[in-house]
Amino acid sequence: MSKNNKNIENRNIDRTPPPLTSTADMPIDSRISEFIDEDISVRKEVETKKGAQILSVEGLKMYFPVTKGLLKKQVGSVKAVDDVTFSIKQGETLGIVGESGSGKSTVGNCVMHNIKMTDGKMVFEGKDVSGIKGRELDEFHKRMTMVTQDPFASLDPRMKIKDSILEGVRINRLVTNKKEQDELVERMLILVGLNPMFKERFPHEFSGGQRQRISIARALAMNPAFIVCDEIVSALDVSIQAQIVSLMMKLQKELGLTYIFIGHDLSVVRHLSNNVAVMYLGKFMELTSSDELYDKPLHPYTRALISAAPIPKPRLDRERKRIILEGEVPSPINPPKGCNFCTRCQYADERCREQEPSFEDVGGGHMVACHKVKEFM
Repeated sequence: MSKNNKNIENRNIDRTPPPLTSTADMPIDSRISEFIDEDISVRKEVETKKGAQILSVEGLKMYFPVTKGLLKKQVGSVKAVDDVTFSIKQGETLGIVGESGSGKSTVGNCVMHNIKMTDGKMVFEGKDVSGIKGRELDEFHKRMTMVTQDPFASLDPRMKIKDSILEGVRINRLVTNKKEQDELVERMLILVGLNPMFKERFPHEFSGGQRQRISIARALAMNPAFIVCDEIVSALDVSIQAQIVSLMMKLQKELGLTYIFIGHDLSVVRHLSNNVAVMYLGKFMELTSSDELYDKPLHPYTRALISAAPIPKPRLDRERKRIILEGEVPSPINPPKGCNFCTRCQYADERCREQEPSFEDVGGGHMVACHKVKEFM
């Protein structure tokens, strides 16, 4: 027998079957309280009680300048968000729905201070945070995090997923011990249904849905009080969508989390949200409780959106009348003079085209911006 063969024969070879690591997917763990606990961060206790107002936004505007020529002279503005007002109670969810380009994501980015709002006032946990910066902004981002629509863009392709999950934790020195950091990563991955043995891999080695769950794990690792969810389930399979929505609801119930949930799927938004705002061309058209909005929509745009959404009853779905919106969405650079929706509304008259309707309560906290709202009640 050759010398090399003797070395191979005498080597102590571990013949234990390798662990099952063929897939990154695992069942989403339901033992939330065992994975999310108060020692994840050193954040102070929420001062407001559940049901108290945690976020108030008044007169929010976000205008992006339109420039022309070599001197970049401003010739107009894109009114992405135009005078939006709302408030959210602790432990509840505000859903925001609307067509693409209506300004939903811009509202979320303004609330997160990812972009500086043009005008408006924002109060978070009893403190005016409208113009915060520097250290105050860092402290704010410990309490409020965001999960974006495109996980591949939000995850650094050069960083392993364990480092992506720990990025905010390390920057804010929430957990400094390496062993505790590794345990935190594993808990977060198990929590969102990913195999913790894949923590050394890079984002490109995962599917779009798996990357989104990594983004959710990164947000949860900060142990925030408020999460802005921007289309977080749009890239997921239907079965995983249900798991993630169920997970977010359990987290909200056990930890008192508050969400802004931005989405297109009306059924998902209804299931997750306490209140829903319908947005069109930078403005809120309607805002009320989730059940009230879907059972008794008052604004013509809301009625059109709900009529287009499929329902799980084929016979009723075929028989019900659908409202078809004609025409194109106007440019946010030059919106209509009166109601933003007047160019596509079948009920619009001269008053609608000349006078902008006020966003007012028509009863029971049901906010609507429409001159003809009494005709639909």
